[in-house]
Amino acid sequence: MILKASQLTILVKDQGQAKQFYTEILGFVVISDMEFGPSRYLAVAPRESNETVLELVKAETPNQVALVGKQSANQVLIMFETDNIEGDYFDMKQRGVQFQGEPTNVPGGKGVGFTDLYGNQFDLFQAD
Repeated sequence: MILKASQLTILVKDQGQAKQFYTEILGFVVISDMEFGPSRYLAVAPRESNETVLELVKAETPNQVALVGKQSANQVLIMFETDNIEGDYFDMKQRGVQFQGEPTNVPGGKGVGFTDLYGNQFDLFQAD
């Protein structure tokens, strides 16, 4: 059996704002954006050919709302790998991404943390 992660879910307060942030600020592409019943399925990825997509789900219940920005208990939610950390860091910073410093040496390569508009923590990483 071969298993792979195909979708990760991120709770958001507003899908329109999240879509704008992930596409205009992070530079992701929309993989799917469709209404079905009372719900909206919105998935984005760093590029169209990505095997794993991020589903941006509107938090509806009080428990879901409380988890927005805290789904990983204030730890890194997802690590994005790049082959040009310095260039991507510069481009993303120019578009308004909030980083927790500059790319530095970490085990296995270089890395730097950043947050989305709701405070979810991500890492940008380039392997040696």
